[in-house]
Amino acid sequence: MRIKSPRIVHQHERPWRWRLLLALALLGAVGWQAYTWGVRQGGYDRERSTAEIAALKTALEEQQAAMRDLEAASVRYRRQAEIEQQASRELQQQLIAAEDERAALKSEVEMLRSLVSSDTGSLYIRNLVLRPGELENQYTYSFTIVQVLEKVKTTRGKLVMKVSGKLDGKKKRLDYADFSGGEEKAVKLAFSNYKDVTGEMHFPQGFAPESMLIEFLPRNKELKKLSKTFVWPEYLQGME
Repeated sequence: MRIKSPRIVHQHERPWRWRLLLALALLGAVGWQAYTWGVRQGGYDRERSTAEIAALKTALEEQQAAMRDLEAASVRYRRQAEIEQQASRELQQQLIAAEDERAALKSEVEMLRSLVSSDTGSLYIRNLVLRPGELENQYTYSFTIVQVLEKVKTTRGKLVMKVSGKLDGKKKRLDYADFSGGEEKAVKLAFSNYKDVTGEMHFPQGFAPESMLIEFLPRNKELKKLSKTFVWPEYLQGME
């Protein structure tokens, strides 16, 4: 038989372990008390700190939202500025084109003044253009009346226009009232050096225009009557 040796337990071992555990517990309690005392001494308030953090987060979100609004407004203003700049460039181009046209016409007036005397040849028709309109038997016209006498400040008078051609194979002359849609046979004008004239002509069905007579009857005693006939096909543009 196997014989077990009896275990000898010393009575002083178990109280030592309990003293160690008690010492650790006391040390933890003292540490916690020191921590809480330090927090109170430092003025830390958990609830107030949480509320402040929440307020800061709210303020941050508001600032971020305001920044997004400002960025969107900046994009809109930048786009509006681009549109205004484009419109300004287009307007500038139109002004330049208008000035160029005015300068060209002024140069032409000066040239005419150098070619004519002060007694004769003071009224001219320039740049006559005839074009087909959108409707059948419809045409548009444009031309410029130029007056070259420097001593005449304002030219006044009546513009008379007549179109000759054939209607159903027979010769026919139409007055201004016949193709303008109005009742007046002449147009009253008042201008300084030149006058741009534009309008539409509506001819009867079957009418074929062959020539156009343009007359200007001035009221100024210094000016003589202007009368010139233009061959229709020579000034007709836009025909295929």
